[in-house]
Amino acid sequence: MPGIKSLLWVGGMLFSAFSLTVNAEPLHPDPAWQQGQLSNGFGWQVLSTPQRPSDHIEIRLVVNTGSLSESPQQTGFSHLLARLAMVHNLALTPEQQRVLWHADMAKSGALPPVITSYDYTQYNLSLPVNRPELIKSALDWLAATAGDMQVTPTTVATALKASDPTATWPDNTQDQLWRYRLQNSALLSHDPSQQPSSLTNVQPLAQYYHQWYTPDAMTLYIVGNVDNRALIEQINKAFSPLKGKRKLPTPVPVLSPLSSQPTAIVDNNLHASRLVMNWDAMWLPIQDSQSLKHYWLSDLTREALYWHLQPGQDTKDTALVPVDLQCQVLFARAQCGLKIDAEGENLTKQFAVVGREIVKLRDQGLTQDEFDRLITKKTNELSGLFATYARTSTDILMMQRLRSLQNAMVDIAPEQYQKLRQEFLSGLTLDAVNHELHQQLSQPISLVLLHPSTTQTPTIEQLQAEYNDVTSEGDGSHNGAGSSTSESN
Repeated sequence: MPGIKSLLWVGGMLFSAFSLTVNAEPLHPDPAWQQGQLSNGFGWQVLSTPQRPSDHIEIRLVVNTGSLSESPQQTGFSHLLARLAMVHNLALTPEQQRVLWHADMAKSGALPPVITSYDYTQYNLSLPVNRPELIKSALDWLAATAGDMQVTPTTVATALKASDPTATWPDNTQDQLWRYRLQNSALLSHDPSQQPSSLTNVQPLAQYYHQWYTPDAMTLYIVGNVDNRALIEQINKAFSPLKGKRKLPTPVPVLSPLSSQPTAIVDNNLHASRLVMNWDAMWLPIQDSQSLKHYWLSDLTREALYWHLQPGQDTKDTALVPVDLQCQVLFARAQCGLKIDAEGENLTKQFAVVGREIVKLRDQGLTQDEFDRLITKKTNELSGLFATYARTSTDILMMQRLRSLQNAMVDIAPEQYQKLRQEFLSGLTLDAVNHELHQQLSQPISLVLLHPSTTQTPTIEQLQAEYNDVTSEGDGSHNGAGSSTSESN
């Protein structure tokens, strides 16, 4: 369990020679998760949550295939199969299907039944407790989807006529900033939201289905207050009959490092101009305590940066406006984007204010008082770890598990998390944090200006020059001021 909160950013992967600890210990997967593999290669993972007896039972079937597996002649097949899954099923009667989907959709904030992406397709169910017949129906439906979909002209025509209940990841694959991030990548030509232009013959679709929907490339995840032994028996019964094996490797999504060249993009979906400052780095797996603690150090620097860029603090520049800082791992790349929304001259002014605050934090670091408050806050959070974990809903536990596996992070138990986190906080020093801040904020950024075509904005070259002027005002050296000054915010 790599933290109660979502772990997305890893600026600390831009490692310096600085080290928090000499010896690294391996991270151990949370033993509360039972997992296994059937003889046909089908994988399953189950987390029983008796501490959450009234929560929904969350079920996910992840198939390691998506739009990146499509040839030009197969464009849209992965998305169409996801739609077909909603109408094909002979394992359930129409009434059973209605009851199953009503139970799933009735939950507030429920996920769409299927999400398609570049390298995976994910089927989602959220079922109320004390309805064992629904769990059986869910497993039967998923097993039929995984290996016995009826790819016929009738079912395909029905799927194409019905409303599309599926979603994609990301939600909007045509978003201009997203398309910019995919530059120089094969992903640009493999849009998971795309539908087949025409389908007069369903045989190629059936061939694609049997080629990529194989049990050795599927994993079932279940989180909830369930009887593990009975559930595992049901999983064996439902999924053991699946046949097939991958003959081709699953294509791996690859992103290029972001260019340092500033870019301007017209985006008429925006009402105001938006300037995005991007930090981009390689993401490395987190498999031992040393890499985890480097990750945590980076996470603290991100939090410090965000806090320093918020208005309302006594010593902050009164010209600051709220900024948005979003960080995530994308296909083995770690990216953090700081967004500034403003118009005309205000955009230039806000950008200059942000630049000055970054330079101040880069060259002076945190003060002792700021550091002490940060450590106190994190220590207090850690003291409530098990209470927080006990309150964490099953859908969040599921999300954390999937995200950890997707990002090659060992999903450790709360006990190991608490031990390592306490060691990390106890051994952390102001110099270590300020060293990391200096390292991170000295990294080059990529500037992207998004603006409606009708909006007058400064040019991206002007904004880049402004940032260069501001950041060069500091001497760029880490003078350790944070450990000697008495100034505090």
